[in-house]
Amino acid sequence: MAHIICLGSVRWVKLGGRTQNLLSRLSRHHKILYFQPPPSLISQDIRKGDHKKQAIHPQKNISLYTLPPVFHLNNYDHPRLLGYNVKKMTKYIQEKAKQEQIVDPLLWLCSPFYYALLDTLQYKGMVYDCYQDWSLFDIRWESIVANRADILFAASPGLADHLAPCNTNIALIPNGGNLSLYRKSEDLTLQAPDPLLRIPSPLLGYLGDVTRDVDLRPVYRAAKANPRWHFVFAGRCSRENPLYQTLLNLNNVHFLGKVPQSELPVYGAHFDVLIELLDTDDPEEDVVSSRIYEYLMIGKPIVSMYPARYTPAYPDVIYGARSPKEFSDQCLQALMENSGYTALRRKQYGAEADWNLRAQLAQQILENISLL
Repeated sequence: MAHIICLGSVRWVKLGGRTQNLLSRLSRHHKILYFQPPPSLISQDIRKGDHKKQAIHPQKNISLYTLPPVFHLNNYDHPRLLGYNVKKMTKYIQEKAKQEQIVDPLLWLCSPFYYALLDTLQYKGMVYDCYQDWSLFDIRWESIVANRADILFAASPGLADHLAPCNTNIALIPNGGNLSLYRKSEDLTLQAPDPLLRIPSPLLGYLGDVTRDVDLRPVYRAAKANPRWHFVFAGRCSRENPLYQTLLNLNNVHFLGKVPQSELPVYGAHFDVLIELLDTDDPEEDVVSSRIYEYLMIGKPIVSMYPARYTPAYPDVIYGARSPKEFSDQCLQALMENSGYTALRRKQYGAEADWNLRAQLAQQILENISLL
């Protein structure tokens, strides 16, 4: 049995993201302490007192704690505040590790935010799982983390190239999807969710929440040019997104609001086309999102916006676009698709990206270098 301490970049939620899916699928013999990121000390965050709560156990071998509030920094300009953060977080982590009888843990980092803790925590080895661009932090922070890591997991070739000057021990582990959940979409007896019964086809759908940084311009152009197409967002949309209100005024764009993740496959099964959009915060990132892998598991035609600099992923089964005009054109092609073979190919690619397989790969790599 190995012990793992993970300093997380996001909170642990039901059906969560990459780190959560990988850790929860490692051997159940491993004991894992997952520390949720700290609230900001100067914010009004209602979670400021969460560090005083007892551990939560999402599964028997995993204990969740929330780090105590600290100053949220992104550069070297505040050494005294940084020192305060390090002292406070180190003390808390050490106390919980002792309480949980954690010995010689593997340290699992998901963010450069914790770079300064590498000299104060005790651990036998370290993995840095890089799943996104972290340019919001001082670039030296990630350099320190990457140099100190025994192994780097990169979610894309671009991230692997980015990390290569710091460390050559890099393994490519792309994102994945929850195959057991999205196999629900294959059930031909599934009834369409009530909100879809009031919307005429064809339905071009997006599964999940839309943040303020999602670029909705391709949808605006396609919806204006094709009033008979109906774009459906099965999830919440940030009111801070620049095009939210504009799209809300179009009769053929529908924001359904919060949809539980467990119900997304049912919506996907009744869409004619599934769409993926870019994030304006980092439009050049080449990480294939978990959403794409989950779309593949459904098997329906997919139209995806792609960064200008990168080769589209799965070009044989995904309709790729680099501009709003191309997006509209590709939506038309996707709606005309009549190949059952292409749908089977999508499902095959999706099955190969199951989070269980991604976690097995991560575990095998860590066992081969004696970190587990």
